[in-house]
Amino acid sequence: MNAADVAGRYEAVASPVARYFRLAFPEGSRVLDVGAGSGRDLAELLALGYDAYGAEPVAEMAARALAAHPQLQGRMSGAALPGLGAPFGGGFDGILCSAVLMHLPEADVFDAAFALRNALRANGRLLLSLPLERGDVASGERASDGRLFRTCAPERIQLLFERIGFRQVGRWDSGDALSRAGTRWYTLLFDLRAGGIPVQ
Repeated sequence: MNAADVAGRYEAVASPVARYFRLAFPEGSRVLDVGAGSGRDLAELLALGYDAYGAEPVAEMAARALAAHPQLQGRMSGAALPGLGAPFGGGFDGILCSAVLMHLPEADVFDAAFALRNALRANGRLLLSLPLERGDVASGERASDGRLFRTCAPERIQLLFERIGFRQVGRWDSGDALSRAGTRWYTLLFDLRAGGIPVQ
């Protein structure tokens, strides 16, 4: 992955998920941005008054995020899915996970879902964004830079998270912020039921 190119493209456009932050997370809540990338969304969360932190495992991306957004100093961790652990002590009121699960191998998605659940407090909120369809990924689910881009059907993602104790409370479909032909996104909002008791 060319971190400079990826970060530059993200920073050049407005965040497509920022419009949902106020709907997803109560004012002033403690939010973790998993896969913080260029820092764009994390910086926006801070600007909106959230006690926001980020997890970004690619060291060069994290460095670029800190260079572009100095206010993120001390708020970035190298934690990654599926072994997220409890960055900054865990117990978050909300988690943003935008354009991340599509990069994980199929075998890691279930563990990643559990890791997200375990980083939330009871009744916490999870805002997920994934491609509904992509027009720029060749067969084999690899982009030209070699990164994995799996298609994750929204119904399957909804079922997975509901099976581990979440309830879907919102869905929005949108175009692509980078204007890539044939690419559309979906964003799902879940809340974690008290105790996180799995649905039978």
